[in-house]
Amino acid sequence: MTPPPPTVAHPGAGPVRPRRAGRLLAGLAAAGLCLALGGCIYLRLLELRDQLADFDRNFDVDLRHGVTIAFRKPVLLDEDMMFFKLVPESRQRLGHVERWHFRWIKAYQAPGEDPRNYEVSVDFLFVDHKLARVLLPERLFVFVPKHFFLTIVKAFGHAQIDRNRRTASADVHEDFAPGVIPPPPGDTELLAMLGAPAEQKETAAGTVWDYHYQAASAGQRSGRIDVRFTLNPASRKARRIQGRIIEFTFDINLPEPAAPAPAVPPPAAHAPAR
Repeated sequence: MTPPPPTVAHPGAGPVRPRRAGRLLAGLAAAGLCLALGGCIYLRLLELRDQLADFDRNFDVDLRHGVTIAFRKPVLLDEDMMFFKLVPESRQRLGHVERWHFRWIKAYQAPGEDPRNYEVSVDFLFVDHKLARVLLPERLFVFVPKHFFLTIVKAFGHAQIDRNRRTASADVHEDFAPGVIPPPPGDTELLAMLGAPAEQKETAAGTVWDYHYQAASAGQRSGRIDVRFTLNPASRKARRIQGRIIEFTFDINLPEPAAPAPAVPPPAAHAPAR
C-alpha cells in the first residue's frame, strides 16, 4: 500500500499538505525578492509583461496624435522609475495626476546635422502614483509606421527576461501579431527619422548602424540610450534591433520580408485556327 503523503504540523490548524507548504515557501521567496528589489518591482515587471502578451485586452491605443498607450490595469509606480534611474526633464502636477516629460538628443553631430531635429521624447502620465499613459509625439512616426512600433511593444509580452542581467529578448512573429506584420524600417527611413548613425560597419549578419542619445538637459539624469540596427544587405531593411535604455537591455529579431513572387510571363498568343 502506498503510504500517505507527509503532513506538516501548523499551530492552531489542521495538517498542511505539501502543496500548501510549497505555496507558503513560494510566498516567502516572493517576499524576499520584494525586499531585495525594493517594492517588488520585478514582480510588477512580470505582471506588465503578461499584460503585454494580451495587449488588446489590457491596453487602449490612440493613434490620432502620435501614439498614446493607456493602461487599463496600471501596475508600475512612479517610485519604480528610480530603479531604472529615470529622472524626467520636467514634471507637472494637476490634482492626482502628474506628467513626466523626458527628452533625449543625439550624443554626436554629423556634418551639417542639427541634433535637435532628431530628438526623442516621451511623456509618462501617473494617476495616483501609477503609470497610466505613455505618450509619444507624431514626429517619431513620420517615417516608421505606428503599427510597426506597436508590434515591437507587443513582442515584449513574449520576451525572455533575465532579471540578473536586466535583459529582454524576443522574436516578432505571427503568433502574437496576427495579420500582416508591418514592414520594418529601411536605411532610408532610419536616415530620415534618426539622421546619420554614429558608427556603421559591415558584419556577417549585415550592415550595422549604431545610434547614441543623451539626456537633453542637465536636470534630466536619465542616462543614455543606445540602439543598434542590423540591416539585411539585400533588402536594406532592419532585421534586428538591439539596444540599451538606461539600465535595461533589449534584443528584438524581426521577420525577414517575403521575397517577391517571380513574375509569370503571360501565355503566348496563338493564331486562330483556319
